Amino acid sequence: MSSVSPPPSRTHRVPIAVAGAVALLVVVGVALLAARTEPRPEMAPGRAGVPPLATPATAPTSVGSSALGPASAVVGPRSAAPSGADARPPEIAGQSAEGGGLTVRGCAGDVTTIEATVADVSGVRSVTLSWSMPDGEHGTTRMARGRGGSWSARLGPFSRPGEVVWQVVATDTAGNTATGAPARLIVEGCPSPATTLS
Repeated sequence: MSSVSPPPSRTHRVPIAVAGAVALLVVVGVALLAARTEPRPEMAPGRAGVPPLATPATAPTSVGSSALGPASAVVGPRSAAPSGADARPPEIAGQSAEGGGLTVRGCAGDVTTIEATVADVSGVRSVTLSWSMPDGEHGTTRMARGRGGSWSARLGPFSRPGEVVWQVVATDTAGNTATGAPARLIVEGCPSPATTLS
């Protein structure tokens, strides 16, 4: 009569079941971790009731990129200064010295009148007469406004003979300044009294 082996005891079945459960938990945990770390594409927004498209969203093209073409980079005209701003200096013309010469202080003709015509689109604020001598002596005089854009000032007297260089400097109401061409006058000594022949 053959012998039948008895079934394994419950104490042998428990370790096998525990090992299988642990292995199953490890596999599930690895799968969940892989699913979380995998990058997901951004979905483009869609209309209500319509499923979104499964295409990654892209950033908008910036203004001025080559994809938009050169015309899209500039919006409206550009200007360096506001329209209507006065950037032109005054115009100086007609500089002249009355008599064309000077004498030293105390003699006839020791003072002369300098005249000039000044024009500007925004208006003339001031005009001055500046002068200098070779020895470093120099000075300025405010010129007076006359008719028709004319300006004048007196030059002299000087205490010693020499050459005087003078210039007209004009400033308009916008702050632009112009300087006229330099001119020269000779300061001479007193003329000798006329002698009469007997």
